[in-house]
Amino acid sequence: MAWRRGASISVALALLVSACESSPPPTGGAVARMPLEPTIEALATALEREGFTVQRTEQGLRATTTSPEFTRCDPVNVRDGSGDGSRNVFTSVSESRAEAAVRFTGGDTRTQVTWQTSYTGRYHNRVNNTWFERPCRGTGRLGRLLESSLGG
Repeated sequence: MAWRRGASISVALALLVSACESSPPPTGGAVARMPLEPTIEALATALEREGFTVQRTEQGLRATTTSPEFTRCDPVNVRDGSGDGSRNVFTSVSESRAEAAVRFTGGDTRTQVTWQTSYTGRYHNRVNNTWFERPCRGTGRLGRLLESSLGG
């Protein structure tokens, strides 16, 4: 009986660890049927219209928003570091951030656009009054916004 409970705990811990491992940010891409500069402008305008802060970079564009519509951040369990386990608190995200790094390869009539997205959440550890960040998932809305802005 003790072996069975120990095996169950081992399996549960292995599943928890694998769920916490970070994976590379999602990537995407599309082909716009416009030259390079109009494509960049159309995408920047669409992102700004949705509340993103857009910066032009050497590689293309970087767009950032703290709107919770683009991220899905799960509550996390924070604990007292003393190890006695007496203080465990589930904490919801205080602020989330969605980012897209967009690159463009242009031609006369078409532009290849690729992007990499990332999502993070900022949490308040009420046990020791500190702040920390964790990766979150996207809702899919950012990818759809990028694709639709390019006519995809």
